[in-house]
Amino acid sequence: MSMTEETDAPERRENLSNDDIVSRILGFTLFCMGLSRAPADQVARGRGWLDEMGQPTPDGKALIEALMSRDSAYGVYKLVY
Repeated sequence: MSMTEETDAPERRENLSNDDIVSRILGFTLFCMGLSRAPADQVARGRGWLDEMGQPTPDGKALIEALMSRDSAYGVYKLVY
C-alpha cells in the first residue's frame, strides 16, 4: 500500500456524513439481497454494518471505505455477494 492510499481513506471517511454512509450501506445491502423481501436495514444490522440505532458500525464504515477504493471494491463485491 502506498502512502497516498493510506492517507486517502481517512479523508474520504471524513467527507461522508453518517447519513451518507448509512445510505451507501443500505444501497449495497439491497444489491446483495437480490429478491429477498427482508428489510434492508434489518439485513445490514444482521451483517454488523449498522447498529441497533441504525448508525454505521466500524465494520459498516470499513465496508464503505473498501467500496470507495478502486483497489478493493471488486473484492468486496465478490466476497459479500
